[in-house]
Amino acid sequence: MMKDLQAIIVIQDPELEDEELQEYTQNLLPQIREFDEVEDAGLVPREQPVDVPGMTSKDIGAFLLGAVTVISTVKTIIEIIDWVQKKWLKPEQNQSTGRKLSIEIITPEGYKITCSAEHPEDLKGLRDQIIKQLGEG
Repeated sequence: MMKDLQAIIVIQDPELEDEELQEYTQNLLPQIREFDEVEDAGLVPREQPVDVPGMTSKDIGAFLLGAVTVISTVKTIIEIIDWVQKKWLKPEQNQSTGRKLSIEIITPEGYKITCSAEHPEDLKGLRDQIIKQLGEG
């Protein structure tokens, strides 16, 4: 079972003010911590290098705007990605909201997988890639 997998999840919405986006991000954290096997979850410090496609490196205070980091197993990271995309991308609207979900997965060995999505189906390839390359946890 691959433990200590790090995921950086970044949410973006051009229609939200920075403070609103950061408040939304902070509200995600207690819910993410409720998932089984989450070793750690927190805001991403401003100094942490993040190489997520489509992410603008904007910060608010000491943290990167709209970004959370989670350390857990492959299985739990996939569950969290599915959960966040359902809450964030709102597929039932069937139109682009301008919202984006960007994800960077980092293994303990430093291997990275990144993906950026505006629609839930965009994340299917990421899920497949994680399972293919890292197993199902």
